[in-house]
Amino acid sequence: MPRPWSYWTRNKLEILTGYLEAFNSAAQRSPHRIYLDLMAGQPENVYRDTGDRFDGSPLIAMKTNPPFTRLRFCELGPVATSLEAALRTQFPRDDDRYRVIHGDCNVTIDATLAQLAPFRRAPTFAFIDQQAAEVHWETIEKVAAFRQNPENRKTEIWMLMSPTMIARGVRGTNAEAFIERVTRLYGDDDWKRIQAALWRRDITAPEYRAEMVNLMQIKLEYELGYKYSHRIPMQMHNKVTIFDMVFASDHDAGDRIMRHLYNRAARLEPEMMRQAKSVKRQKESEARGEMGLFDASELAVDDPNAGQVLWEPTPTWNPHTADWWIEEQDF
Repeated sequence: MPRPWSYWTRNKLEILTGYLEAFNSAAQRSPHRIYLDLMAGQPENVYRDTGDRFDGSPLIAMKTNPPFTRLRFCELGPVATSLEAALRTQFPRDDDRYRVIHGDCNVTIDATLAQLAPFRRAPTFAFIDQQAAEVHWETIEKVAAFRQNPENRKTEIWMLMSPTMIARGVRGTNAEAFIERVTRLYGDDDWKRIQAALWRRDITAPEYRAEMVNLMQIKLEYELGYKYSHRIPMQMHNKVTIFDMVFASDHDAGDRIMRHLYNRAARLEPEMMRQAKSVKRQKESEARGEMGLFDASELAVDDPNAGQVLWEPTPTWNPHTADWWIEEQDF
């Protein structure tokens, strides 16, 4: 069954849809276009507030027009099996563009990229939709370096970063193992300095989230050499950031397209929040036995004041100069 998600997931996937269409349109002259989904999930999702179904990233990528010529979907266990079955029912059996890769993407990535090696000059896009700290920095390095071309443009990467989930995990019942996972995500222990600063209350929770995302952007820019990295926060009703999306590209066109899509998302998000609140109130009223006066679809009234503050990219900064960036923490 499709999993229920809130508006921020739908917003994220709408950005993905728009970018993949623009990405392939810009790359039409290339005989091949590659899509990598390292944590593909389910083919369909359900909008928690209305019950509407919407495509997950595998279906979005498969339906992109112009199409990708090679697609790889990585997933674990039963989810991989159900995804494979769903794709077989929705697309012709002779469609040899895609493969579902069973297993941990950090383990299978070498074989996956080796299989695609004949096409490594092709424009390549990687979606890393992790929950907290599932992907390893070593895997990100391999994905980035996969593409080889005269312009030295790397694989474009769009990945989810959730400092909120990390902050919970390092205090959880399996904290020691989780801390090791976060270190594998960043590739070193520098993130612990930020975590320790939060625990000492040298930085606030919003500053912690910003610093943890900034650290990943710094690694993408300075260690892997990406020309651009962008961050956009996905927010809950109370304006608290639940996760961030980080984009990395070497291409000016990719930068322009993602700026446009991020700005559109920033305009849509306030109205999506408002609609979600309206539907929630409607459901609560009906649960109390009160007859609702409106259908859920009629609650989607445009707010002329929604989205007036547009998203603007902010450059990365050097955390090493901060007073709280002290000797490495061991915990």
